[in-house]
Amino acid sequence: MRLYKPKLLDFIFYPKALFSFKQGDKGSLHRLIILKSARTLWGDRPEVIEGFEEALRELKTSDLIPFSNTRDTPVGNNLNTTFGKWIYCCVRCFKPEVMVETGVSHGYSSWIILNAMNKNGTGRLYSIDLPDHDTNASYNVKGESSVGWLVPEELRGPWQLRLGDAKQLLPDTINELPAIDCFFHDSDHSYEHMTFEFKCVFDKVREGGLILSDDIDKNNSFQELVAAKDLTAVQFTKGGIAIKG
Repeated sequence: MRLYKPKLLDFIFYPKALFSFKQGDKGSLHRLIILKSARTLWGDRPEVIEGFEEALRELKTSDLIPFSNTRDTPVGNNLNTTFGKWIYCCVRCFKPEVMVETGVSHGYSSWIILNAMNKNGTGRLYSIDLPDHDTNASYNVKGESSVGWLVPEELRGPWQLRLGDAKQLLPDTINELPAIDCFFHDSDHSYEHMTFEFKCVFDKVREGGLILSDDIDKNNSFQELVAAKDLTAVQFTKGGIAIKG
């Protein structure tokens, strides 16, 4: 097992990036954290590092299809966070043909993934969430709680949104698929449910495939998966990623 947790001290030799971060400009430090994390997981493979750098340039120039609603940037794994940027970079670089996501809410993470798939010109996203379950006003528009309202029609072609309980729909979904290239947990963050999802999907994730999870700081389910399966992984403040195999 190898679990890397980026810390500010890791970047002591980049004082400009640290100073900018403290002044509120997070971009330079985020880039360093993401590239160091990529090297931790995949070494110095040129195609990976160059792929991540290209994805970061796209994010810097905001070269993405916009939300269907552009009022305020919602909470969640948005592109002002390391993990939000990381999700985009992973999908853009590794071009998953099949990706499964649990937990959608307003759809910010789905929007990130589908933008990357749109750039790739390939891939299909299967998303599972309970219908109208999120009562947090920060995730809705004027009290509306329709799942995935942020995702514009232009990005919905390769998206299959399934509404219902992941305890039923996740096993049903993975049984339909020959293999999963990338799995992303972002639904119920209880220990029991996260453990259930990781166990449910692990055998269907292909060798070299990715397992991402938000809110791994809530409990030890992700860390236990990494230890039990002897995986190489990175743990950001809230999010985590592991490589199978």
